[in-house]
Amino acid sequence: MGKHSGATSFRRNLTRGFTLLELLVVVALIGITSTFAVASWRKVQAKLMARASMETLLVAFHNARSDATAKERSSGVAVSADTNITFVAAGNTRHPLRYLRFVDGPAGTVGMFDSQDSILQDWKTLDGQVFAYSGSSSGMSGGVASIVYNIDGSANNDLRCDLGLANFSDTFHLSLLPATGLATLEH
Repeated sequence: MGKHSGATSFRRNLTRGFTLLELLVVVALIGITSTFAVASWRKVQAKLMARASMETLLVAFHNARSDATAKERSSGVAVSADTNITFVAAGNTRHPLRYLRFVDGPAGTVGMFDSQDSILQDWKTLDGQVFAYSGSSSGMSGGVASIVYNIDGSANNDLRCDLGLANFSDTFHLSLLPATGLATLEH
């Protein structure tokens, strides 16, 4: 009979429910876990936005190259810092990258973006606070790097940039080789 009364006692404890303290602990744990999950998700979203933005820049290079070969006209992309916008990254004030697509006109400086060229796509700032740590180009003039594609798909100028993202330690390397005119983006 002793076994039976112990089993009944155990069954009664199971049907009583939870104490207020137990419920508060569970609610607190759920709150803490969801806080970390939301913060992590925001970081992932910001990184994905920046990566998509860099891919958009890469597509602009490929479109300019395709336009030059298909329409048999010199077409290019100009890349520079957007000096109208600033943000802080790694303790330094940065300017996000921007680009535009243009047709290199016969007047003005050949192989460089200038006021004589026709604009196909106006300046577009890259989303996600993408900035250049460093960059070099044989087509650099006044802080603007010009990449102009010839009708055979080759480029007049090279471009090499180390890109960063605000609030992240990730770096990306963008390079364009003149001989092939193809741009690559490496993580």
